[in-house]
Amino acid sequence: MQITRTLAGTAVVLALSTTASLAASETAECKLTNVSADTVLYEGTCQVSQEQSGSNTIYSVSMPGAESFMFAGSGDQWMHGSDKVQFTDLPNGGIFKWGDFALAVAE
Repeated sequence: MQITRTLAGTAVVLALSTTASLAASETAECKLTNVSADTVLYEGTCQVSQEQSGSNTIYSVSMPGAESFMFAGSGDQWMHGSDKVQFTDLPNGGIFKWGDFALAVAE
């Protein structure tokens, strides 16, 4: 599963497993981008965890030296705090997009 998240001009892509909930975090490759400034803020390894809360899936993505990004939702309804997030689920990752930012994650 991939996650894309957009934050104040940042994009990150994450790849996550779409199978069962993760008991612990897994190492993945992440890219955080400020899409409005066309600037990569971070590109490298990250820790990703997934858990289930009722019908919602919660992803936590941690990059070195930064606070975790948390995304919660299901289907086409995803949130990062009070921001609505567009989530694209990919075979080996996902993308979270919000505001000016995108977060891509890949296994």
